[in-house]
Amino acid sequence: MSLITFPEKWPGWLVWMLVVYLSLPLVVYYAIPFLFYGSRSTKRRVIVYVLGDIGHSPRMCYHAKSFAHRGFQVELCGYVDSAVPSFIATDPHITVHAIPRIEQFGMARKVVFQLIVILAKLWELRGSDYLLMQNPPSIPLMPIAVAYRLTGCKIIIDWHNLAYSILRLKLGSGNFHPLVLVAIFVEWFFGRFATHHLTVTKAMKQFLVSRFWFSESRITVLYDRPPAQFRPFDVVTDKMTRSAALRHEPFIRDYIPADFDVDAGDKIIVTSTSFTPDEDIGVLLGALKIYESSHEKFDSSLPKILCFITGKGPLKEKYMKQVAETKWNVCRVEFLWLEPEDYPKLLRLCDYGVSLHTSSSGLDLPMKILDMFGSGLPVIAMNYPVLDELVTHEKNGLKFTDRRELHEALVFAMKDPEIYKKLKKGAVEESKSRWEDSWESAMREAKVLH
Repeated sequence: MSLITFPEKWPGWLVWMLVVYLSLPLVVYYAIPFLFYGSRSTKRRVIVYVLGDIGHSPRMCYHAKSFAHRGFQVELCGYVDSAVPSFIATDPHITVHAIPRIEQFGMARKVVFQLIVILAKLWELRGSDYLLMQNPPSIPLMPIAVAYRLTGCKIIIDWHNLAYSILRLKLGSGNFHPLVLVAIFVEWFFGRFATHHLTVTKAMKQFLVSRFWFSESRITVLYDRPPAQFRPFDVVTDKMTRSAALRHEPFIRDYIPADFDVDAGDKIIVTSTSFTPDEDIGVLLGALKIYESSHEKFDSSLPKILCFITGKGPLKEKYMKQVAETKWNVCRVEFLWLEPEDYPKLLRLCDYGVSLHTSSSGLDLPMKILDMFGSGLPVIAMNYPVLDELVTHEKNGLKFTDRRELHEALVFAMKDPEIYKKLKKGAVEESKSRWEDSWESAMREAKVLH
């Protein structure tokens, strides 16, 4: 006779309690890890997401490298249109996830395609501690990132510029174009749900506080700073003169004219551009044409100028055609497309850097100027109000507002050795301020590092 008797019909609540109890191991050991941790290892993990070419998104690459250096498992997501920098590709703590491109469809289908790709990748990387996203672009990544917070992931938005101001420039319209209004809403509404914000200038931080009504305590200014590969040329360290280095480097030596002599005072200038409307290369070409005229009509002692223009973009063919159709005597213009490892080498060998960046929002600073400063290179920069946060006129660079002022700055910079020494000293001083120190301070303020 059995000592234990079971009721013929168990109460419903008891059945459900039993089901819940028996399923707890399944939920705890399988369902929760699958839903919220995915492929995460035991290390802290950060997703660095950039809807752009990784090889030409230096700030995001520097973020990835810095996180990896602090022991994070880094998932770097972006387009791979060019070679990934070696310091990223060789780092065992960084995994590069190439985002497929779609070019043959219109904007709507492109956004839908990006939406699917982003959702799939973030699902794969669920369980990450942080998602650091670049803005712009804000659509479609920012709304998805905000929803991703439900997985327990903290969201950091790195504001390089404003997406709506770039869209306004492309459309040639004001703020009331429907697409611009959508972009404004996305940045204003979804941006406020981020855990923390990084901005490239104090002016942009103030804009987010005063115009978007973001909390000031959740915004940190992280100025762009050059990484270690950008350094000034040094005869002792490099074991050769600059003129010898110009003839030695394979990526540049074929572009040096036979009668060009830096030891005799000839000058090399460089600019980097994406050939978009907010960087008018025509201003530089126009200034060089005036310089040609000045040499011919007024001052035959003006030094020769070799101008390198690096980068690619939609307006490149237009400017290459202009250069080809112009007769050059004292100036020479060369268009280069460089691997990430060669660009720092080029900067170190030049005399001046030129920045034509004007900013669609007027709130961001050109990263190229920081690279130039890191290489000990004085800059001649297109002026706009926020540039004062970076360039001090006649201390580490010169400013201009149009092609005639640029021409005057070129004459001033090319002819006067004393001004070069003064500006060079200021640029070398700027080269001592590096990315790692600024990054660590900002991440401690954002409570990412402890």
